[in-house]
Amino acid sequence: MNLKLLAFSKILFAIVFVISLGFTGYLVANNISQRVIEKSLAKQVISTSTVGKSAQLQKLLNEIIVEQKIPGAVMYITTPKGSWLGASGVSNLSTKTRMKPTDGFSIASMSKTFMAVVVLKLVEQGKIGLDRAIATYLPRDITPHIVNSEKITVRQLLNHTSGVAEYLDTKEFIQATAKRSRSQPWTAREAIRYMYQEEPQANPGEKFIYTDCNYILLELIVENITRGTLAQAIRSQILKPLGLKHTFTELREPIIGEVATGYGDRNKDGKLDSYAQVNDGNGLGDGGLVSTAEDLAKFAKALFVKKTLLSSKMMKEMLKFKDNGAGYSYGLGVERFSSPLAKAIGHSGTAYGFVTLLAYLPNEKTTIVVLLNNQNVDIKSVAKTGLEVVENK
Repeated sequence: MNLKLLAFSKILFAIVFVISLGFTGYLVANNISQRVIEKSLAKQVISTSTVGKSAQLQKLLNEIIVEQKIPGAVMYITTPKGSWLGASGVSNLSTKTRMKPTDGFSIASMSKTFMAVVVLKLVEQGKIGLDRAIATYLPRDITPHIVNSEKITVRQLLNHTSGVAEYLDTKEFIQATAKRSRSQPWTAREAIRYMYQEEPQANPGEKFIYTDCNYILLELIVENITRGTLAQAIRSQILKPLGLKHTFTELREPIIGEVATGYGDRNKDGKLDSYAQVNDGNGLGDGGLVSTAEDLAKFAKALFVKKTLLSSKMMKEMLKFKDNGAGYSYGLGVERFSSPLAKAIGHSGTAYGFVTLLAYLPNEKTTIVVLLNNQNVDIKSVAKTGLEVVENK
């Protein structure tokens, strides 16, 4: 009788243990469908032994968050052979909430690709001319304050060759963000005023200078032409047609699903600080979207693989890259990466305590999305390590 009771106890314990682990990674593949069972906190990782690439990728993600001191991470890789989506760590350090593959992240400057699609769609519709001066499309009360507005073209805003001044780096804007509540979203009109007194960084078309103000000006142009908000334009032109149900504009639209908290060394003391209450331009046209790995992968597939978002003519325009040296170049809202992601196209983003990456490798027909909630990490190296697992390197 005691032996039976002991055996039953062992079985019960095993069942409870397995259930308690939880599911944080999974496969959708042609030849692999192994579900990964994994339990992970920021610095304590316990994962079961599985077979195939799923186990290797999950193990990699678990190791990365510990070694690089990242609270949590989500990674998505899709190849002609199949796709893998996994998560590790926590979405919030205070609550120790386990990160899930479906959690949302502020994607920061990756939002610029969405903006570029909206602008190019307006070009398709004949409402914007790529090589016409921005003075043609900006609100009349703003145009006089933008130096060279009669010379700068829409294309030059999109590919960062306009030479306009930056608003983010001004002392006044930095001071204003320190007191800005998240209940008071910034508007493009407010943000652009911080560059009115600044000298241009270069003459229009002279050279590539990555400048967020370019995309604040594009936001003003889109809203002036559509007579609606940028959030509405992105939703009607991209999110609804593609069925991206977990993407939204931060502070402009209702929160969808669960969103991770961003962290970074804000005080320069080697410690991670939360960005949960910071509002330094969240929701603006230079980096306002919150999204999930799966939504971003769907967006990449429509844009780069199926090429259904834009006409072939506009895709050619988008992929006209300006070389910035060292193998890095920029198109219209799209980066062409250098080593360690040579020949990949997409966009990265760093802000609000997050660092994100969307990269499509045309030669391999592979897409990778990496989302981390510590903005002080080299995300391209993380992505490359994941791709090496898939490529058996």
